[in-house]
Amino acid sequence: MIDTKFDIAYAAGRFDLSLNILDGNPHLFNLMGMDSYYSLYKMLSDDEQKKVAAAAAKCLETPELQCDECVHITVNDKLCCYILTMTLSHEGDAYDIQLVNMTNTENRVNELNRRIITAREYIAMTGAAVFAYYPDTQRFYLYYVNQQQNITIFDQNFEEWITQMLGENRIPEEDMEAFHAFCSTLRSGKSSQDYTFHGCIISDANMLERYRVSFKPKTYENGDSVVIGTWSIIHESTGDINTAILEESYVDSLTGLLNKKSIIKYAEEALQGKNREHVALAIIDIDDFKSVNDNFGHMFGDKVIKAVAGVIKNAIGTNGVAGRIGGDEFFIVFEKFSDELEFRNVLRCIKTNVAIQYQDQMERKLSCSIGLARYGIGPFSTTYHDLFKIADRSLYLAKVKGKNRYIIYKPELHGDFNVQNDEDIINVSNTFYSETDINALHNMLTDLIVYGVDSIPEILDFFAHVLTINRVSVFLSDSGAPAYTNTLPADVPMADPSVLKNIKYLYLFTNNLLAVSNLQSLEFSSPEVHKLLSETGVACYMQYILRDREGEAVGLISADVFDRSSAFPKIALTLFDDMCRVMNGVFLRDNLI
Repeated sequence: MIDTKFDIAYAAGRFDLSLNILDGNPHLFNLMGMDSYYSLYKMLSDDEQKKVAAAAAKCLETPELQCDECVHITVNDKLCCYILTMTLSHEGDAYDIQLVNMTNTENRVNELNRRIITAREYIAMTGAAVFAYYPDTQRFYLYYVNQQQNITIFDQNFEEWITQMLGENRIPEEDMEAFHAFCSTLRSGKSSQDYTFHGCIISDANMLERYRVSFKPKTYENGDSVVIGTWSIIHESTGDINTAILEESYVDSLTGLLNKKSIIKYAEEALQGKNREHVALAIIDIDDFKSVNDNFGHMFGDKVIKAVAGVIKNAIGTNGVAGRIGGDEFFIVFEKFSDELEFRNVLRCIKTNVAIQYQDQMERKLSCSIGLARYGIGPFSTTYHDLFKIADRSLYLAKVKGKNRYIIYKPELHGDFNVQNDEDIINVSNTFYSETDINALHNMLTDLIVYGVDSIPEILDFFAHVLTINRVSVFLSDSGAPAYTNTLPADVPMADPSVLKNIKYLYLFTNNLLAVSNLQSLEFSSPEVHKLLSETGVACYMQYILRDREGEAVGLISADVFDRSSAFPKIALTLFDDMCRVMNGVFLRDNLI
């Protein structure tokens, strides 16, 4: 007689202290095959026997303990993964063991997921919205399916929703009776019905539409009840379902993601919802997308945008909702993550998979930059307006730091973006360099003083990386090749120190330092210097004059940027000045100048 405690859907039974079977349910006997096995050990590999023996010893030592182990058992010539759960019996003379086949569980989960995907695709094809009403809690959830994601239209208390619809005059007077009949029947949660009425509920609060609402109640095995229904927009003349109107109202036609209006509305509502502490906003921009259009044409550019949209959709799965807010700019509303690592995994996935799109057709790999802001992280980070600004400025920071990267805003690392200030975004540039970066550079300069010039290339590499400088060159004379540079690609031309021979140009320096945010500003004031630098691709730069013990200009340090014209923030100028002063002192000490 099998103990009723083993009358369950998975293999379970009782074993003696040597793990020989005493009793069990049919699933266990089918698994063990009593003609072959009496001991659980015989079904396991040597390593797994040791794991199970150790678990048995722990249970014997601590009677209330439950031990779980992962083991593998061959069933019908197929190796399956099982979770083995072991506890000591109340009498203390046997073990109660359960074996749950995780391989079968995984297969069932995969099959359920396939069914869910199919159901979502079917719902999306019908063009109808879907709703669920929970009588016990009065929750009313109206949504539509886009890209395998539920896009919420309303999710609130049913009575509050009715009050809102009536208060905003979304139901015309002539359809009020039908609307109240729908509400009354749905509220009862006991019968299936169809209703037709007009309203401004689905696609636009100002657009009168004709709806067909169908629903039926369902009760689950645990006693919970729900009313499930469809909410279709139908043509006035034919009565047919308008399958395109939801897509036209909410979806970006090129990518299939939400359009700008819809994703912003979704973000605003998410930040007002009960789970807003898990909300994060990310803005994604394809790097140098203009060059894609210029070199390959706009039709190819559209293909790139669609491909990147697909990457984003696949990466976020059901953990958020994505939209397109500009030509090559995308927007994600995350709603389920709370750990930074989870965000990083998704953003890294997006960045990595964007890089492999059309790589066989493009000489230069695609890349994207991403800025992300999380609810409650930093001051003024609870409203849509504030979070969008933080994400936007984080994106800007990612761009200036060299593109092809993501920035997850952290005030302790990036400073206060002061989103309450609506001045130009360039103001956040003072927070570009973290305290960790600054301390690391200063430590390297200290080592330079102690150990000498051998570390200069490493310092220049680090300086160029932190400040997103393309080329840093140190000249110990006014002609010839640089004595030191950062690591440069083979196709980057060398800088030229002959500007030191231009006396008029040297007057532009203040305390040996000069910063030019746009090379074009020198076109008429210093045409020779402008020509010299433009030939090496410089767009903006910082320079420092190295002087000998008599104060004569004998060398030059130049930090050059090729791909943008922008003002250097004060902190960048300070770091460059600090580095150059230390190097000048070391060169004098070591008699190199």
